[in-house]
Amino acid sequence: MRPGQPAPRVAPVPVASQPSAPPRPDRFIIPQPRMIFAGEVASRAWVIYVTEEEAARQATFLLSYINAVVVMPETSRIRVTINGQAVIETPIASSQEPSRFAVPIHRGALRAGANLIRVDVVQRHRTDCAVTATYELWTEINNEGTGLSFAGGRPPITGGLDDLPSVGFDDKGITTIRVITPGPIEGGGSARVLRVVQGLAVRGQFPNPSIVIAEGAQGRAAPGTLTVVVGTASELPRLMAAVPGDARQRPITSFLDDDRLGAPTLVISGPTPADVDRAIDRLNGISISQTDAINTQTRFAPNAPLFDDARSVRLAELGVTTQEFSGRRFRSEFQIALPPDFYAEAYGNANLLLDAAFTAAVRPGSHIDLYVNQQIASTLPITARGGGLFQHQPMFVPLRNFRPGINRLWLEVVLDTESDARCLPGATLPADNRFVLFDSSEFTLGNFARIGRSPDLGAFTATAFPYNIDGNPIAVVLARQDAATLAGASTLMARLALSNGAPLPIDASAASVTLGERNTIFVGGIDHIAGSVLDQVGIAPSTRANWVVSAEDDRPSGVAGSENYDNVLERFRNRRSADTQNVPTEQPSQHNTPEIYERWRENVAGRGGVYAVMDAFEEWLRRTFSIGFDSLRIQEGRRTLYEPPPRTSILMAQGSSTNGKQSWTLVTARTSDALAASMVRFTSDNVWNRIGGQAVAFQSSTGEVERRDTTSFRFIITQPLSFANFRMIAANWLSTNIMPYALMLLIAGTALGIATAFLLRRLGRPT
Repeated sequence: MRPGQPAPRVAPVPVASQPSAPPRPDRFIIPQPRMIFAGEVASRAWVIYVTEEEAARQATFLLSYINAVVVMPETSRIRVTINGQAVIETPIASSQEPSRFAVPIHRGALRAGANLIRVDVVQRHRTDCAVTATYELWTEINNEGTGLSFAGGRPPITGGLDDLPSVGFDDKGITTIRVITPGPIEGGGSARVLRVVQGLAVRGQFPNPSIVIAEGAQGRAAPGTLTVVVGTASELPRLMAAVPGDARQRPITSFLDDDRLGAPTLVISGPTPADVDRAIDRLNGISISQTDAINTQTRFAPNAPLFDDARSVRLAELGVTTQEFSGRRFRSEFQIALPPDFYAEAYGNANLLLDAAFTAAVRPGSHIDLYVNQQIASTLPITARGGGLFQHQPMFVPLRNFRPGINRLWLEVVLDTESDARCLPGATLPADNRFVLFDSSEFTLGNFARIGRSPDLGAFTATAFPYNIDGNPIAVVLARQDAATLAGASTLMARLALSNGAPLPIDASAASVTLGERNTIFVGGIDHIAGSVLDQVGIAPSTRANWVVSAEDDRPSGVAGSENYDNVLERFRNRRSADTQNVPTEQPSQHNTPEIYERWRENVAGRGGVYAVMDAFEEWLRRTFSIGFDSLRIQEGRRTLYEPPPRTSILMAQGSSTNGKQSWTLVTARTSDALAASMVRFTSDNVWNRIGGQAVAFQSSTGEVERRDTTSFRFIITQPLSFANFRMIAANWLSTNIMPYALMLLIAGTALGIATAFLLRRLGRPT
C-alpha cells in the first residue's frame, strides 16, 4: 500500500461487520493501552508469539476501531498484515462507534513462534486542505475487540519454557504475573520472587509485565495472566489442585492446566528448597545478545540497532520502506539505541543522509523536519522551484537530543502547494504523488566519547547501568517485608532485566553495615525509607510531610479511602500547627497599604538596573552560543536537595553510596500500595524512555515526568582510555564546564606570554 494513493484491493474475504454478538478475542494483540494512528499516513509493526497448537488451529482475526469524524471514508483505508500476508483491508468509516470485523486467517499465515503484525493507515480529510487539518485525522484501535479468536477456544499452554512469550497480555497490553507463594515472604522468599520474575520477563519478552504477589490459593486468572507457583513439592498441595509427580523427584519448571488455578500455570518446584533454587537457576539461564541491536520487537519492530561506535544504517534496515506520497504532511518513524556510557551530549552531530525527491508542485517554504525523542532536532528547508532530487542530502542532528538506551526518531515532511492553498472541491482526494522517500537513506553516527557516569537515571533505565557491569549481586532493600512492596520491587526488577537482556543477580538480605560499599536499590513507601538514604540520593526530608496521597494511586490496591483521608488530614494538621507558630495572632493593620503596594510592585516589575543588564546578557549568550550562567558552574559546590511535587505517584532518585564508590538508587512512593499500583505505568515505554538525570517525579494521573538534571557526578570507566576516547571525553566535559576551560586558556596564554618574554630576553630583545 503506497501512502497517498488508494491501496490495491485484496482478494474479497468474508467480513462480518457489526455482528449482533461481537466475539471476544481469545488473544489480545495490541501491546499498549492505546494505539492511535494520527496524520495522513501512519504505520506500526510488532511481534506476537503463538504456540504450535495455536498455529495449527483455525483462527479468526478480529479488528475493531473508531476514527475522527473528519476522516473521508472514500479515500481512507486501514490494512493489517500478518507475516507479510494481507489479512484485512477496509475503508476507515467508523466515526460514531467502534466497528468490528471478523476475518478468517488463511492456514499457514500464523506460525509457531514469532509473528510480525503490521498495521498501515492512510487517511484524508473530508474538506480541509491545510497542513494544520492533518492533525485532526486519527484512527484508534479498540483493544477489547482486536485480536485472535480460535476455533474451539484458545488451547492451553502446556509446553516448555519456550512457550512463555505466547502467554500474551490483556486488553491494556499488560501481562500480569501472579506469583503464588506458600507463606510469608520474609527470609529468602523475597529474593526468590525477585529472581523468578526477572527470568520470566526476559524469556517471555512481555511488553509490560506487572507482578502481583499472592499467598495461598487463588482462583482462575483473567486473560493475559501468567500464574506462577513457587514452592517445594510438599507445599504444592495447598496451592494447587494437581501436583506434578516429577516435583517430588527433581527440580521442575513446567506448564500445566490446573483445575483450581486455570491456565497457563507455571510450576517451579522440587523436593527441597535447594532444588527450587536450582529450578530458578535454570529459568534464569538465559541472556539475549545486545551487541548489535536492542530487543524491542514485542513493542516496536524491528529491533533498535545499537550504535556503540561509528556506524551507518539504511532506513530499509530500520523498517522504513520506499514511499510515494500525494498528501500534505508525511511522517515515518524509526528507532535506534545508544549504550549506557554514551557521553557526547555537548558536542558532535549525527547525520541523516536523505535520498528523496519532490515535484514541481511543491513550493518553496516546504520543509523536512527530523524529531528525536519528541523534540525537533533538525530542519531541511525546500527552497528550489520546479522540483528537486536529494541524493544523500545531510541533515545534521546535534547529539544533545539523544540519550542512552532507546531513541525514537521520526521524519516529517510538510508540503506546501498551490492546489492546497486554493482547496477547490475534490482537492483532498488523492492526486499525483508530490514526494518520495527512498529506503536507501542512511542514518550515520561517528565515533563518540564512551564513559559512564553516576548518577544518571537515563543509563540506569537503559541497561541497569552501573549495576550490570561487575557481575556482583545487587543489594535490593525492601522498606517493608509486605506483598505490596515486593510487588512494586518485582515489577521494577522485571523491567530492568528486560532492559539488560538478562536477569540480574540479587541479594535481598544484605547486611546493613555493608550497604555503604555496595550497589544498592531501595524500594518502598517513603515513610519507611531511612533519612540517611534520602540524603545520599539528594531528596529533601520535608518530602515525607508534603507528599499527598493520590486517590487513583491507592484505589487499585484496595486501601480503604478513610485511612487515606485520615493520613492526609493528620499531615495537614501537623503542617498547620507548625505554620501557626510563625503567624501573628493579631489582625493585620489597615494602614499598611503602601508596604503591600511596594511588595507587589517589586514582584511584578521584575529586576532592574544591573540585574536587568545581566539578564539580557545571559539571554544573548543562550540565543547566540546556547550557554548561560549555569554553564559556568560557579555554584556547583552548593548542594541542594530535591523535593518532588506534592501529587507525585513515584519518585526515583540516584546518588553515591556512603563510601562514594558505588551507586544507590531509590524508588519510592507515598505508600507501598501506591507504589505497587503505579509501577506498571511507570515502567511502560512511554514513561521509562523519558527517565533521566539525577531524579524524576512521575504523576500517574497525567503521565507527566518532572526531571531534575545532574549537576555533579563521578565517572565510571567502561572503555579503555585510549587517546581518541580521552580526547572526546575531554571535549565533552570542557564543553559543559566553561569556567575550567577558560581558566585553562588563561593559564596557557599566561605561560606562553612568560615563555615568550623569557626567550626574547635571552636573545637580547627585551621589547
